[in-house]
Amino acid sequence: GMKLHRSTTAGDTVRDTVRDASSDTRTSLNTWVYREKDTIVDTIYRRAADILRIDEALLRPRSPEEYPHMRTSNSLAEALQLVHYDVGQEYTAHHDFGYADFRRKDQPARFATLLLYLNEGMEGGATQFPRWVNAETRQGLSVEPKSGNAVLFYSQLPDGNMDDWSHHAALPVRKGEKWLMNLWVWDPEYA
Repeated sequence: GMKLHRSTTAGDTVRDTVRDASSDTRTSLNTWVYREKDTIVDTIYRRAADILRIDEALLRPRSPEEYPHMRTSNSLAEALQLVHYDVGQEYTAHHDFGYADFRRKDQPARFATLLLYLNEGMEGGATQFPRWVNAETRQGLSVEPKSGNAVLFYSQLPDGNMDDWSHHAALPVRKGEKWLMNLWVWDPEYA
């Protein structure tokens, strides 16, 4: 079976890119689930490609003949991250993007995040976007976990700049437990 480990974070600077397992900003447990593991996981990637409106081939390693204009034949997607939150566990407000070293010409970055909720019925544990605003309110947007539902949001604006409003948090679970999967997709222009 799969073994869960303490979730880690990575910083935005070269000095901070070492993963920090002791941070209290992210207290969940997680493991990585690879597309090649089985057909169910492969189907998740295919469905994610449908939602993102991109060719599923972009979310797996490709032959050089597929998309020959791209710089790499690597997948644009990371492995799925299976995450478990127990009572009191959270991930404080953060962005899913980081900043590449300014000397890198290509400036690779995460482009989109797809959160897949695997259970419901817990108290707390909402995904909150504290900077969300619209014409009616300036209060943050909270999404309550519901099994089978997903949230898609982009970390980049159409001009390629990072979207500060993608700032989000996993609020603490007060009762029960929360399970979800993250799928991070990198900008195809720079992957």
